[in-house]
Amino acid sequence: MNFETIQPSLSNKRNLVLLALFAALGVAISLGTYALSGGFERVGVGPMIALILLVVPVGILVVAGLREGMGYFSELRAAWTWWHWLFFLLIFSTLVFRIRDNSVASSNPLDAYAILRIGPEVIVVAILWLRLRNRETTWRRSLFRGLVGVLAVFGIVCLISSVWSVYPAWTLYKSVEMLLDISTVAAILATNPSAADIRKVCNWVFVLYGLDLVVAWGGAAVWPSECLDELGRLSSVWPVISSNSLGSSSAVVALVALARLVSRRQGKTGRAWYVLLLAAGLITLIASQTRNSMAGFIFGAFLIFVYERKIWVPILGLVCSIPVMMFTSLGPRVIQFLSRDQTESQITHMSARVDWWTFAWQQFMQRPFTGYGAFAAGKFAVLSKIGIEASQIHSDWMEILTGESFWGLVPFTVAVLGTWWIIGRSYSDPSLSADERQWLPEVAGIFGAITVRSFFNVEMSWHAPFLFLAIVCYAEFLRRKRNQPVADLNRSPSLIEATA
Repeated sequence: MNFETIQPSLSNKRNLVLLALFAALGVAISLGTYALSGGFERVGVGPMIALILLVVPVGILVVAGLREGMGYFSELRAAWTWWHWLFFLLIFSTLVFRIRDNSVASSNPLDAYAILRIGPEVIVVAILWLRLRNRETTWRRSLFRGLVGVLAVFGIVCLISSVWSVYPAWTLYKSVEMLLDISTVAAILATNPSAADIRKVCNWVFVLYGLDLVVAWGGAAVWPSECLDELGRLSSVWPVISSNSLGSSSAVVALVALARLVSRRQGKTGRAWYVLLLAAGLITLIASQTRNSMAGFIFGAFLIFVYERKIWVPILGLVCSIPVMMFTSLGPRVIQFLSRDQTESQITHMSARVDWWTFAWQQFMQRPFTGYGAFAAGKFAVLSKIGIEASQIHSDWMEILTGESFWGLVPFTVAVLGTWWIIGRSYSDPSLSADERQWLPEVAGIFGAITVRSFFNVEMSWHAPFLFLAIVCYAEFLRRKRNQPVADLNRSPSLIEATA
């Protein structure tokens, strides 16, 4: 499925004209009703006129964008295959329908909602085992190759750490979850995919992250008071999606849309749909008020323009924005928005994260060679001791360090740096096909965003990190493709003798 070559039919101008007329009629009726109710006196004529002028073009954009989007989803449905179900089931297993404190989680780990989480994972295990037994997908060898192999080593270290974990059962279960996620990506790579297949993988992951926005805004429409906290931050109450997670998902949606809008190879296909996605992503990002996601989006957008050879765009934007921020009222308003009514001390401590990390480091120094067990360290060895009810300490790197010590930190770091190495090297790699190169700016931008977020949240080491694993899948595909001729040559002695 090639999302970039779909051309939804928008040539029927008569329909668009009728749409504009109906929209204008609706605006006129709304205008008359609002005037009779005295609305202009409350709001002011200027803002109302500006809003009215935007209604028709925005309405047309929404309809045209949704029409194009339906074409994309039709293609997605037509290209559905077995691994789509695996991703969906594993993402479904991450949904949270209730929040429990640490004592309840320890005393009753398998309640009804926990079984709802385990069920989809058991189905995925069964599918992978059946495909391996029937030799439909021989993914065992793929699991220990390249970047995926390095992540598998990380997962095995997590598994071994259950021996010394402060909560062995929790570490064991979460480690098996992580290995299951990695095995799913290994199974896809074992099918010798093409660039188009890898694109399908990434697109499906992006769709799953985009569903967070739909769930959050749908929940806000039904339970507005519960979905907006005292600061006005948007989240979801059922299933539970925190403002931080929603900020990450909205940044992904916005970056995908931005990359495809500025792509030199995109053409005019799907412009309305991607403009709509960009607007939805940015609005949700602002509504979540997640500062590290905003920083990740800015860095990711910068990388997109760099890889598109349009670095002048962010430079020009920076040059123009500095005087506007300094000499107008916009600057103080932006600072006030980003501060979220926090004191200077709260801001410098990054909403108590620095305090958590400081205490986590003190705890780690008591067990520097083992840590406290993967996935259990932050929740049970750090936060529970300071009376904080949270599942992790909001940093991939600190979570891994306190959980598995350097035994887990080394392979994880190698996997992240190895992925960056392949993406960076591909910037000027002449061997890339046009199809592979078209995908590169988007991958670089999203990986840049989640790398920034990994220092402030668990973005790449917590079930299910499919955004990170999708990027690893792309990088590992490029690595295997680049090394394939060499591997074939080494496996063929007769060819070596012939060339000698």
